[in-house]
Amino acid sequence: MKTQRQAKTKPNWKIHAYYLDACNCDWGCPCQFNANPTHGNCEGLSGIHIIDGNFGDVDNNDIKLNGLNMAFISSWPGPIHEGHGKASYYIDHRTNDSQFDVLSKIITGKAGRGGPFALYASIIEEYDEPRKARIRFEVKGIRSHMTIGNNNTDDYIVDAWLEPIRNPVTGKIHRAIIELPEGVEATRMDQASTKKLLVNDSHLHLRYGGTYGSFSENVWNGQ
Repeated sequence: MKTQRQAKTKPNWKIHAYYLDACNCDWGCPCQFNANPTHGNCEGLSGIHIIDGNFGDVDNNDIKLNGLNMAFISSWPGPIHEGHGKASYYIDHRTNDSQFDVLSKIITGKAGRGGPFALYASIIEEYDEPRKARIRFEVKGIRSHMTIGNNNTDDYIVDAWLEPIRNPVTGKIHRAIIELPEGVEATRMDQASTKKLLVNDSHLHLRYGGTYGSFSENVWNGQ
């Protein structure tokens, strides 16, 4: 007598997204190669604009994630692979309850492997639970701009703005790309500079300009 196989209940997810990265390291960011951060520590922002995405199970109970934004602010006292990080997570205020729930699971690494999220979760020991915020993501490649604002005020938690890297002597624009076939965040990243990186968060208060930035387009599959 044949028995019916038990249906899988583990959800899967897929996100096609733009990824903005900015931190306090010099252009190129040694952390991308497991080297020591430029100034001994690493602190910055990762912003995500979901072009299209879904979270679902084998019964096709998909939750659509198209057009939504999320971000995390993080810091490490030394090389990031040594851990002891702190982080805060932000989810688009336009999400409904189901969207907020699944994006919270993805960004904190609780939805399994896929993208950089589970890896970062493994090296973060202190964090604030995800919360809704007004996240604005202006997609312009290496000139992209992202802000995170409190829902009830005009104050910015984050104001991050990329610009091209310029030759410090001639002022000419440098065009640079990092390709990492086994990269966690992305396999191909257009390199940028921070025109502005302001953060006023429970874990971080920082102000930078002329430091590392990158912009990439990615497809992350949950496992």
